[in-house]
Order: sequence, then structure tokens, then C-alpha cells
Amino acid sequence: MKKTFLKGIIPLLVFACAFQACVDELDQVNPNALTLGTFWQSTADLNTGLNAVYAAMRDEDILGILWDYTRTDIAVPFSHRSNATGNPIHDQTFDLSTNQVQNKWDACFLGVFRANQVIDAYDRLSPSNDETADLILAQARALRGYFYYTLHHSYNNGSVPIFRSVPKDFDEFQLTFSSSDEVQAFYREDLQFGLDNLPGTYNAWQADVGGGNLGRITGGFCEALIGKSFVNDNDFASAEVYLRNVMDNYTYELQDDLANCLTGQAEFNNESIYEINYSYDANPLGLDEQNLAQRISHSLNDGNQVQLTSWLTQKYRNERPDPADPANLVNRNIYDSSGDLIGVHENVVRMYSWRMANSLSSVDDRDTPMYGVEMAEYGREQMAATHARQYPNFIKKFTGWTTNNGGVGELEGPEYDNRSDINIPIMRLAEVYLLYAECMIEKGDLSEALRYINRIRKRSHLILLGSSSDPSAEFAGSATYYNDIDLDLTNGEEAVTLTNLMEHLRFTEKPLELALEGDRTIDLRRWGVWKQQLEYIAQFQYDAWHFRNNRMGKNPTRWRCFAMPAGVIPSYDSFADSEFIPDYAFRVPTNLQINGNRRTNEPFLRDHLIGSQNFIEDVHSYLPIPQDEINANLNWDQ
Repeated sequence: MKKTFLKGIIPLLVFACAFQACVDELDQVNPNALTLGTFWQSTADLNTGLNAVYAAMRDEDILGILWDYTRTDIAVPFSHRSNATGNPIHDQTFDLSTNQVQNKWDACFLGVFRANQVIDAYDRLSPSNDETADLILAQARALRGYFYYTLHHSYNNGSVPIFRSVPKDFDEFQLTFSSSDEVQAFYREDLQFGLDNLPGTYNAWQADVGGGNLGRITGGFCEALIGKSFVNDNDFASAEVYLRNVMDNYTYELQDDLANCLTGQAEFNNESIYEINYSYDANPLGLDEQNLAQRISHSLNDGNQVQLTSWLTQKYRNERPDPADPANLVNRNIYDSSGDLIGVHENVVRMYSWRMANSLSSVDDRDTPMYGVEMAEYGREQMAATHARQYPNFIKKFTGWTTNNGGVGELEGPEYDNRSDINIPIMRLAEVYLLYAECMIEKGDLSEALRYINRIRKRSHLILLGSSSDPSAEFAGSATYYNDIDLDLTNGEEAVTLTNLMEHLRFTEKPLELALEGDRTIDLRRWGVWKQQLEYIAQFQYDAWHFRNNRMGKNPTRWRCFAMPAGVIPSYDSFADSEFIPDYAFRVPTNLQINGNRRTNEPFLRDHLIGSQNFIEDVHSYLPIPQDEINANLNWDQ
């Protein structure tokens, strides 16, 4: 297929239980080599091969959490908030030789290759009345479907080579590229096979097949992904059928606490449709593919690889906790001007929403402990990273922030090797709700769209959209409803309509609920707003304020850790009595603009300034064919 296969995949054949005969000039077979006839002998061999397919899923480049979202309005590399350049993904200067472009391609096709080994072996063995073997085949095909779904929506306008089996000679590697429609039909066929032949949920795997099967791909995921693929095509009528069935005919339900989906504290719960399973204890050595843990948690916790955009951070801060919801009432410590604890405010409304609390940190958040301490105090432990210079926030998703002192993978001791065993969700019910809500907006059913958007908002204890008298208002009497699209009654009411609810769904609900999840590149591309959105967020300038810790400890001053719109002066705690507000909580940044006069020791923060200028729809909305593929595949352009 390509040089990458020849130099990277073939050496892995033995590890992946592949065949590779060694033949000398006399055509004598090496009796010690694994071959088709000596390895693939039983269902147990099929299962060993399937384990290698699941191992391929753990490659971090498939999801691209630490880099692909920096192409969008969701994230930036931590040091690229202003005019800095040099990151080709963020700057929209990537090309066919960029590492991430090649790595994602290789990771997906490695998964395809391994899945095909299992599928081919099943066909050769032709096991009869073997339910275990049949389930192995269904899993291999479903996983292959997911790999091709990812390739189709990532590369070359959807046109990639389709490998239906393992290539047996050089010519079979030299496939022409199939059309986007052909690739889509191929992966949907695989997913449909998984839907028809796999247990629907994790619970069904355990009940119907037996213990020890958590983490296996499910029929529910196959159906949800087929539905999502129709949304990606803007075929909302077809999508509705699949999404409605996922919501109604499985046992999925929203978790009461979003942290259960994102922190490792309740993995494989009833909201999870599919998540990648990681384990630290399975292999603490962390060597190559034997490393079953992931490094995403460490990178997010350190803040030194990716940050949420300032635009998105401000949207989190501006979310409205429902004052009528008891979950938003907290007791808040009061400090004097010296930073000493002198009392407690009881039953005050949270500063920030629960959705923000589960997604990112803010150094001034008084109400959500992080690793067991107040946000401003976090970092006193020697091994703990701090809110510090150029770190306006930490992303809390996929980290163990709910545990004291830091979870495995976040502490920086050498015994942990920066690895985490927190699972990474690929699909959860909240995303299905938002996909379905979009279908309802396109269908013209405002009430039904609001029903599913508000279920997600209610889980995070937010003020709900629409009128409490609407038939969809299932939380009337226990929640506050505003029939005002921006949820701000001080600037005049703008009633919720299909048009403004679609805008709200695209640029509030989806990015806030699914930051670093949910394939943001696909959404921006299919909505036709990618460049427009980058240009929109690039226009804003932010000051980076310094923050002084409430209590003296390690790094009492956090430099440039709090981003605010340029010229806006932050207030520390609007609920505290004014005499108890520490006058040193925020310190003036050196670049603050006051009355139009700017102090220029340090630049303003700007997100996506370079990328928004460079972005060209036809060039950057898909990744290009990697250089190695062009070099190796003689038919890549046929």
C-alpha cells in the first residue's frame, strides 16, 4: 500500500500475530516462521489477533486530542496565544510532510491492517456454530468501520484506498483511491454488520457474553456512529432514525455528574456508548505498544501542550448557574486582606457552572476544589504543576482532578512515567442528544430540540432555555427557564427561535459540552463556517492578569494566569462583603490598556490570528495525503 506499511507495519506482523514466511532462493520455507498455516488455528488465535486491533485503537493520533483541536475554535498550543508561529497545525501551514498528518494516517491503517488479518483468518477457518468466533468477526469489522470513518472524515475529501483484506504481494499494496461515496458505503457496511451482530451495550456484553468483556465495541456505538455519519452529510432525516433508536431502545442515560464521564471515577457507565480502555497496571513498563496507558492526562494537567481558546474560556465563565437549583448553593471561605481565613459565606450561588468545573480550571474559582484544595492553592505540593505564566487555565477533562493530590499520570514522579489509565470517550449519550437536537431544528421542531438541549443543561445545573409553559419543559417547577437566547435578562429579551437556537447549539452547547470531543473539525466543515469562526475569535484581544494566592504557599503569585477581554478589570468575588475582598487578588498585567494607552512590555493575547489568515477551505478543511503514501503507492493519483 505504501512505504509506511512496508517499513512500519510489516515488522509488526509477528507482534500482531501475522504471517511472514521466509523463502530462500530454492523456495524452501523457514520452518521457524509464523505462517497462515501455523498461527491462525483456532478461535483463541482469532481473539489474540483481535486484541492487537484494540491495541491499535489506543494510538493517541487517531483522536488527535492534543493537536487536531488546535485547528479549530476549541484549542491552541499553549505558547501560541499571540503572534507566535511555528506550529503548522495551529498556523494552518501543515502539508503532506507534517508529522501529525503522517502519524494519524499510519495509526488508522495499522488498525485496518490488523482488523483485516482477523477477518481473513476467520474466513479461512470458517468456524461453524462458534458464537465466540462470530463475535470476534463482528468486532473486527466494527473496528475497521471506525478506522475508515476516521480516515474518510480526515483525509483528501474522503477519498482513500479501501483494503478489504491483507495485501499478499506488492501489487496489492498499490490500490487506487476509492471515491468518498465508496469509502462511506464501505465503513457503513462494516458498522451495520457490527450493529446486527454485537451486544448493544457494555451491560449487555457482561450479561449475555460474560464478565471480563467491558471495553469491547458495541452495537449501540455502531448505530450511533451511523447516525452521526448521516448528520455529517446533513442528511438529518436518515440520521434521526438511528439516533432516536439509540436514545429509546438501549439502556443509555445521562449521568448525574459529568465528572463520571471524564475523570476515570465511573468508567463504562450508562452514558458511555464507547470509550477507549486504558490500563496503567497492565504494563507499568510503558514500552512501545505495550504501553497500555495514555499520556493525554499528563499533557493536559501540565498545560504545556494545549490550552482551550480564550474565546471558549470566556464562554465557560459566562454560563449561568441556576440560582433555584440547590446544587448551585455552596459555602465559600472568606479571607482578610492578609490572606487569613476568617469566616464562611453560607449558601451562596456558585461563581461558575458545574459544566465549567468539569471541563477547565480557573485560578479564581472559589467553589470547586482541584485535587482536594482550592484552585488558587493548587500547586503547593512539590510535584504538582501550578497555574503559572502563560497558563490561563488547565483543561480538567481526562484528568483525575476529583482525587486528592493528583491521579496516576498527573503526578510527575518517575515511577508514573507521565502515564494515566483514564479512559477516553469516543461517543457518549450527551453527544447523541445534541446531534438529535440538530435534527429537530432542521425538521422545524423547536420544542423537541429544546427538550434534549435542556436535559444536558439541567445535568450541569444551568438556567434552561425556553418557556416553562412549553410542552417540552419537563423540569418546570424544579428549574429556572429563560425564553431568552443569551440567558441575560439585563439586555432585553430575544425569544428562542429555530434560527438562533441553531446558532446557540453550534457555538455554545456543542463546544462547551464536547470540548476535545465530538469531531469539531467535521462540524465546522459541514456548517461552512470554519474560516469565519477562526476570524471571529481572532479579533478579540485579552489581557493576562497576575493572580495572588489566598494563602501563602508555593508560587504565591501566578503570573499571567487569568485572561480577560482587553481593558476589562476582573472582580474577585461579587458575593463576598467588600471589606473581605483581598486587594491583592489580581495584579495589573504589564500590557494593560487603559483609556486607549497600552503598556507594551508584553503582547496582548490573541487566538488563531495567524491560522485565521492562512486558512483556505479547499486546502485545510481536510488533511492531505501523506508524503510517504505518495512515495510508495504508484496509483495514489489514479
